[in-house]
Amino acid sequence: MLNQPQVTETQLAHAVEQARLAVTTPAYAGEWGAQRGDVSLDNWADLPFLSKERMIEAAAAAPPFGGRLTVAQEELGWVFVAPGPIYMPYTADDMTRVTAAYAVALESLGLTRADLVDQTLLYNWVIAATMVDRGLSTLGCGIVPGGPGNTEQHAEALVTAGVTAVIAMPSFLETLLTAVGDRPHSLRKAVIMGELSDAGAKARIAAASGVVVREFYGVGDVGAVAYECAAGEGMHLRPDLLAEFIDPESGAHRIPDKGSPAEIVVTDFARRAMPIVRLRSGDLVDELITELCSCGNPAPRIRRIVGRSNDITKVRGMFVVPGEVSRVLRNRGVSAGHCLVVDRHEGRDTLQVLIEGTAGAGVDELQREIERVLRIRADLRFVDRLPEGSGLLRDRRQFQAG
Repeated sequence: MLNQPQVTETQLAHAVEQARLAVTTPAYAGEWGAQRGDVSLDNWADLPFLSKERMIEAAAAAPPFGGRLTVAQEELGWVFVAPGPIYMPYTADDMTRVTAAYAVALESLGLTRADLVDQTLLYNWVIAATMVDRGLSTLGCGIVPGGPGNTEQHAEALVTAGVTAVIAMPSFLETLLTAVGDRPHSLRKAVIMGELSDAGAKARIAAASGVVVREFYGVGDVGAVAYECAAGEGMHLRPDLLAEFIDPESGAHRIPDKGSPAEIVVTDFARRAMPIVRLRSGDLVDELITELCSCGNPAPRIRRIVGRSNDITKVRGMFVVPGEVSRVLRNRGVSAGHCLVVDRHEGRDTLQVLIEGTAGAGVDELQREIERVLRIRADLRFVDRLPEGSGLLRDRRQFQAG
C-alpha cells in the first residue's frame, strides 16, 4: 500500500483501475514487464514510472500514439499535440471529465459567471487554452479569446471592454499590466499558469495594480493538477487524480520540504483514451501542506513549483526538449558540442541555442528548423566554447522558495 499522507484509499483504487486499463496497451505492457500481470493496491509502488522522454520515444517508434491508445480511432473527439511530438487523444467522455476538473479549478481560483475573462493562453495544438476556455464556459464566464502576444490589443481590451479577469503566464501578465499603465481599467482578478514564477510575483503584481493573483498548476499531458483558493495559502491537489512525491534522483517516495524539494508524479483518472499512469512531471515541489485549509477544501496543498528535475523545461509556457535540437543538428550532419541556455531578463524568459564552432552556410535555415521543432523563438549562436555546466540544458533562471 502506498503510504503518503496526501493519498486516499479511494484515489489509489481509481489509480489501480486506470493502470489495469493501461496495461491492455502494447506500450505499457512492454514497459511494465513482470509487473503487468497483477496490478493491485499492494504492488502499486513497484510499477515503473513514465517519463516524457519515454513517451516521445514510444510515439516515434509507434506513431501516432506510441502504442497507448485504448479505443478505436473513430471514437476520438480531439487530438492535441505536445512537443516531441506527442499526440494526445481524447474521447468526448474524456473531454467532459477534464472540462469538469478545469471548471472546479477555475471556480476555486475565484472566477464566476459575473466575470469577463481575457484568455491569453495559446489555442493552437496544445491543450491548455481549449480546456481553460471550456471550463470558463461551464462556469458561465464571458470569454475574450485573445490568445498570446498582441500586448497592446490585450491592454486595450482591459481598458475599454470591461474585462474583470485575465488568465496568463506570469511574465506576460506583468508585461500586460505595464502596458495598461495608469489608465483606468476594470481588471480585478488574474490567474497565472504555464511557467515558473518567482516567489514574489503575486504580491508584487497585487501591490502595483490592485489585482488579486491566484496560481494554477497543470501538467501538459494531464491538465489541471493543483490550484489556489480564496485563502491563497497553497494550491489544492485535484482530488480526482493521484499525486505522488518522489526523490528526483532515487525515485523513492518522500515528502517535499524546504531545502529538499520532491518531484511530483501524476496518474490521471479522467483521461482514458490514452491512460497516463505514474508520469514523472519533472516539476519540483518544496512543501506539502496537509492541515485543513480555511476555505474548507480538505484536499492537501502544495506551496509552489520551485524548479525542474531534468533536461526538459518550460520556456514562456512551452515545453522545451533539448533532444529535439540534437536531432535537428544530427540530421544536418552537425556533430559539434551544443547546449540550450535559458535565462530570464526583465521578467521574460529567453532561450539561446549555442553551438561550438564557426557558422557556415544555411544558418538562417537551421535556426528556422530549430524554432519549428521547439515551437518557440530561439537565438542561435556559434561560440568558441560552451558555458560551464553539464548536460544539454543550462537553466540560469533563479526561483527562490517562498
